[in-house]
Amino acid sequence: METKNREQMYKLLFEQHPDLIFSLDFSGQITSVNQALSKALGYGIDEVIHTNIINYIACEYKNDVELLIKETFDGKSGQSPAKMIHKSGETFDFCLMTIPIIIDENVIGIYFISKNITRQREYEKKITQLACYDPLTGLPNRISFEKRLSKAIEKAMGSKEKLAVIFIDIDQFKWINESLGHQIGDQILQFLSNRLLEGIGGRGTLCRFTGDEFTLIVENVSDIQEISELVTNFTKSLKTPYLFNGQEFLMTASIGISMYPEDGATVETLIKNADIALHRAKQRGRDGLEFYEGEMNDFIVKRIEMERDLRKAIPKNELELFYQPQVFLDDGSLIAFEALVRWNHPKLGLVSPAQFIPLAEETGLIEPIGKWVLYTACNQLKKWNKLGVTNISISVNVSGRQFQNREFVYQVRDAILRTGIEPQYLHLELTESIMIENVQYSLAIMKELKLLGVKLSVDDFGTGYSSLSYLKDFPIDILKIDRSFIRNLSSTSFDSSDASIVQAIITMCKGLSVIPLAEGIEKEDQMNLLRQYGCELAQGYLISKPVPSREAELLFPIAK
Repeated sequence: METKNREQMYKLLFEQHPDLIFSLDFSGQITSVNQALSKALGYGIDEVIHTNIINYIACEYKNDVELLIKETFDGKSGQSPAKMIHKSGETFDFCLMTIPIIIDENVIGIYFISKNITRQREYEKKITQLACYDPLTGLPNRISFEKRLSKAIEKAMGSKEKLAVIFIDIDQFKWINESLGHQIGDQILQFLSNRLLEGIGGRGTLCRFTGDEFTLIVENVSDIQEISELVTNFTKSLKTPYLFNGQEFLMTASIGISMYPEDGATVETLIKNADIALHRAKQRGRDGLEFYEGEMNDFIVKRIEMERDLRKAIPKNELELFYQPQVFLDDGSLIAFEALVRWNHPKLGLVSPAQFIPLAEETGLIEPIGKWVLYTACNQLKKWNKLGVTNISISVNVSGRQFQNREFVYQVRDAILRTGIEPQYLHLELTESIMIENVQYSLAIMKELKLLGVKLSVDDFGTGYSSLSYLKDFPIDILKIDRSFIRNLSSTSFDSSDASIVQAIITMCKGLSVIPLAEGIEKEDQMNLLRQYGCELAQGYLISKPVPSREAELLFPIAK
């Protein structure tokens, strides 16, 4: 009775087990199979009895399963992955485990336990996808990039071939993300990744390295010219405008390139040197390309030294304000000075703002420098007031980071109260890109500043997006026409595109009750044309270059 019960228990376990279990004889014929067969492969039990197990194994796994069967008949249990064929013809992933059936020390058959691992494999693929691929663009991510670069270096080392590592940084993407929102930013990144793939045309492995930075590995490179041509192709693709809410966004990229073996033989070195080249490209302006050069290491060392020295510039009193006059065009009378910061470096002498302002922006030092400029300019204006000059304004540039600081309005109020100046004589200059990074925030802050009584100017108008729909809502007093449009004005090119743009901006200003100011005037005919166009204010080297405070005082409308 006990033996019979045990047999029934084993039979029940065999028949009800969720995994597919079947037994084979020496010829590989199936001699028994449990009820899981139908669910696993779609067959009835009667359909598979006395058929060969190999009939249900995908071609690429037949040899492995035949070897597994042979080893099991030799008395060894084993296991092997395989794809089994469903009655529908679809294949599924299984893990096959074998157990020899031994009677009186002789192997008389085999038990197969077949576990469906299709879903497990799908999960593994998803995990691999998440670990090695960027979910937004579908491109390989940084981890995958470094692994692929390592393999590419090994291959190049063996074949004596060259390869290129290309860093691609989307210019001013932070502005898009913050002004339009991350959802639109993500759409643009997807758009850009597709454009890059089209431009590369299968020549290389494109990866998303960080937020707005892509990397490209190009193997079997013949020379630098080949890489230059490839870069030209995909940068052209990038410049396909992205249309959002009826507004076109034209994207550019800064690019840095390192080459194996010239610029390094390891993953870390090639990445570092491509990144150095990228930083140099960004320093030289948007839409630039730089190949790594050995002396760039010196550039990084000097940059680190300059950052260290810049951090000490305020406490060491090395910063100084220069002042450039702004005048009425009709009679040349002085109305204001723009305060421009200069750095008197103890070893390098007078450092150009073009060198240290981008560094200050990148490192966050622009905030304490901007605060220093604000207080110093207001204090200088008060000194001039004490000299009897009470109708001259001071104009101060405001950085994006400074403007986005929640404390900025309080800093302006404090500077006015501490120095005792009349607030209407303080002009704050904001660039277009600052104003429309976050329109609602900018509008709120500008209204608070206007309540303090200060004047607001838009600097470098025409170089950004120049959106009239935004501009008409902002409480601005002065609009500065960028020098790039003034530069090409002349009496012989009065009908040029630049002339048309300048006239359009001045007309727009009149419609908005905003005062136009032309900056960068260097020639008399530029001045004359601007008078004809109806421009009210002017600034530039023709009038005066930026000068220290003592020289600026010589321009006052009083005897000195």
